[in-house]
Amino acid sequence: MRVALRSYEELPEPVRRAVAGQVGEGSAVADMVNATSSGFAALLTAPGGGRVFVKGLPEDHERTAELNVESAVAAFLPDFAPRLLWRVAAGGWTVLGFEGITSTSPWADFYADDSPHLDSVTTVLQELSTTSAPPEARLKPAWGRWEEYCDPVDEPLLTGDMLVHGDPAAVNFLPGTDRTWLIDWAWAARGPGWVDAVLWGQRLVLDGEQTPEQAARWCRRIPAFAEAPREGVVVLAEADARSWEAWHEYGTPGLERHVKAARAWADYWQTP
Repeated sequence: MRVALRSYEELPEPVRRAVAGQVGEGSAVADMVNATSSGFAALLTAPGGGRVFVKGLPEDHERTAELNVESAVAAFLPDFAPRLLWRVAAGGWTVLGFEGITSTSPWADFYADDSPHLDSVTTVLQELSTTSAPPEARLKPAWGRWEEYCDPVDEPLLTGDMLVHGDPAAVNFLPGTDRTWLIDWAWAARGPGWVDAVLWGQRLVLDGEQTPEQAARWCRRIPAFAEAPREGVVVLAEADARSWEAWHEYGTPGLERHVKAARAWADYWQTP
């Protein structure tokens, strides 16, 4: 799942030249250390002061398809998503440049039950849950991500036409001066409007160290979740837990806490 991360200076020279051609020569570079799905990720500040968030992968990497998803959906996203400014191919790499966002708060305590930021995150997820998936982006159905962990008869429960982000982790929300941003749309899909709320609950348990009961209270503030069929919530929470368990069994390192949190969240919904 995770990708070997390198610094901007470690990129092939043609890649750095291509990025400089977009942002400006002599830009200041701040490498991102918590990017787990990119070959590199950095915030560049141009000599004139503009900021661009840049990330990329080798063109032959198995996860480059995620950059294609981000490119396809970018033009249709709500205004809490940073704008895609450009895409370039150089030196065997695909690179995306986004509107640079500066967060006003560290994400480490972002999902704690008493966090002052959870209200704004809830607002973002409420709006997202009512946003239709853009037909022009040709997003894949959310069902395809979890079908191997489900019974085939459950497909209708995870089928819908709303825009799904697919990864509402704490690191993907950035509190800004005038809004809270939701970044990294590599897992964008179409499905029921309550999907992201279910995934968010698991992340509240993991990233915020909340109990499943606390997480459920926050999730119920999103109408799409509050009105979701309980059977659908059970199916998705269980499928997501099984997916984390499968990756752990496959040998992906560092997933012990993910597995524990996802299982706790899924088991909570299994209880009548």
